[in-house]
Amino acid sequence: MWPNVLSLDAPIVAVTWLYIFAREWNVSYVEPLLPWVLALVVWVVYAVDRLLDCQMNGNEAGSLRHEFHHQHKKKFIIAICAAVLMIAVLSLFVLQMAIIINATLPLAATAGFFLLSVFSPSQQRVSYSKNLLAGYAFAWGVGAGLTGLLNLQQPFALARMFSPDMLAFGLLCVINITAVDLWVKGSNELSAEEDEMALNLPLVVLGFFCLLFMKFISDNPLDPFFLCILIATALMYVINRMRAQFSKNFLRVSVDVILLVTAAFYFILSLFDKSGTPHP
Repeated sequence: MWPNVLSLDAPIVAVTWLYIFAREWNVSYVEPLLPWVLALVVWVVYAVDRLLDCQMNGNEAGSLRHEFHHQHKKKFIIAICAAVLMIAVLSLFVLQMAIIINATLPLAATAGFFLLSVFSPSQQRVSYSKNLLAGYAFAWGVGAGLTGLLNLQQPFALARMFSPDMLAFGLLCVINITAVDLWVKGSNELSAEEDEMALNLPLVVLGFFCLLFMKFISDNPLDPFFLCILIATALMYVINRMRAQFSKNFLRVSVDVILLVTAAFYFILSLFDKSGTPHP
């Protein structure tokens, strides 16, 4: 649980998928400090979100990670301020300006997420609008730096933020966030039909989208990227059906583990992918 408690799980996932998209989009050069800046930004967002949750809930312990953030609130605030300062210095004086410009899209989605967090009813169990913004803010954050680097080689590289692979990854992130809400926050209510549909329907849509892309659009009918998204949807479905057998801590961590496991599958499958064709 330590990576989850320290808000380190999301940065690890973000950096891992950064290199997946770098390979998918044939990015020949990734600035060495880009993964570090991405990790810092993601960590700051997640740490601030958990501190905000504690503040809005009257410092009541909602989960192990929230309890830990509340107990070490001052240390987290100091670390967040130091991280923000480091991000500002690296962004202004080290990273290329194209990266900073392309980061406005995920930053706007993140700002929308925090606005909804502040003004949403505190008793609301699942906020699908918040989850939608959070999932795509994360996905676009992973791809923003790469599209900034591609701007130097290709016109309209920012359009890749709405490419099929990015849309599929973003939807997977939305589903993962929603799964935590349904499994952990509302575990006693998951027998309700609407809760089942809230998770299973997006999984079916995502799986169907991947199959259609590989069949009719991709030059490779066994595209490693979309195969891995399919693996992730299958794992999510299995855990959803067996959720009663697992603890809340396992369910909370499993969504990040799934993204890391499927990333490992991607790198293995890509070794056998000889097409070498980047996604449009």
